[in-house]
Amino acid sequence: MRPTFRTLTLLVTLALFAISASGCGGFKFNGKKQSLLDRIAGKTGKKDPRSEMLADEALDPLGHRDGNRLLLDDLAPSQIGTTLRIRSGTGISEESANRHFANATEIYERALAAKQSGADSSTWQTTFVEAANEYRIAAAKWPDSGLEEQAIFFEGESYFFADRYVQANRAFEKLIAQYSGSSYLDQAEERRYVISKYWLELSESGPMVSLNDPKRPRFNVAGEARRVLHNIRLDDPTGKLSDDATFELANAFLKSGRYYEAADTYEDLRRNYPGSKYLFNAHMLELEARLKSYNGPSYDATPLEKSEQLLKSIVRQFPKEAQEKREVLEQQAALVNNQLAQRDFELGRYHERRGENRAAQLCYAAVEERYPDSVYSSSIGESIQKVAQLPPVPTQHAEWLVNMFPDPEADKPVITSGDNETIFR
Repeated sequence: MRPTFRTLTLLVTLALFAISASGCGGFKFNGKKQSLLDRIAGKTGKKDPRSEMLADEALDPLGHRDGNRLLLDDLAPSQIGTTLRIRSGTGISEESANRHFANATEIYERALAAKQSGADSSTWQTTFVEAANEYRIAAAKWPDSGLEEQAIFFEGESYFFADRYVQANRAFEKLIAQYSGSSYLDQAEERRYVISKYWLELSESGPMVSLNDPKRPRFNVAGEARRVLHNIRLDDPTGKLSDDATFELANAFLKSGRYYEAADTYEDLRRNYPGSKYLFNAHMLELEARLKSYNGPSYDATPLEKSEQLLKSIVRQFPKEAQEKREVLEQQAALVNNQLAQRDFELGRYHERRGENRAAQLCYAAVEERYPDSVYSSSIGESIQKVAQLPPVPTQHAEWLVNMFPDPEADKPVITSGDNETIFR
């Protein structure tokens, strides 16, 4: 009984995933097969950057991804042959690499001309995929070369114009990982920035899961968009899009309700890009994120303290813009003031409930002195008078039992200045 085409496709798919999972250990990589002893000893001859990427990925969901990872899109009918050829080992050949690169360039230019002429998109998108396949083979034929660098970039460009954004982003990530000083860096980062913004927009209106759309990740579209933005600013911190990516990443965190990450990212933009066009908005949005990240008087006061500093910075650095936003800033200043006052007031109530009236009085006095405009200002005087008339410390119950135990303060030796000589002998 002959196997059906569907069965063959399933077998090929399983084989490809097995190859990918094992790191192609049983196949030739770059024309050389690694011995079992070398694999056990970890002697690869050349450090594989993919191992570092995978380690980072395990620790940081926003970290880098393996640039050679296998995608479901690689198993599409138009690409599965190329994927099999690359994964099984193509052998290094400079002559073959040049031939495939020249062929890919001819196909790419033909697809670009068709696109610019206004032809039907289905035609030139298919041609761009053909070009990407040829560029992939060319890169695999001559690794660690200038041709590989160009081939990887134009592989990404081809996939980008073919609306296969996941594969395009993978190619650009691989380019940046292997050739961090590439002359194509600005163009690659610009493509990735456009892709990440498209994914963020899609995450707000599109389905959460899609298994057959090459434009988007299968799962967690917003998370993948944030990861790309995060790495744009890390891969090229002085690039022209670094502050744009930082601002978009912070906005994405804010929209998803991750206020701590949003506030810290806005702060990163303020500190590292003082000349950014987003500077005032970063101050305002960080203030919003800080206030939303505050969980109440029983929790850390850092968000309130930083909010107070932000308010001062906004008024000093942006007097014109602060005047335009005066009503909003007044409301936020009042909110910060009241919440800071609440912390001291609640601490005073805590001491009062325990009968520690002297401590409660100090807390209430701090509210009266530091926050005269808070919501507690009208009644705090009554609270101070109330605890001032009560015993300063709670009554000690079973005092006879407490006296049975030694006083640790009384047991401490008194060291006079004349004893210094004996101490250090």
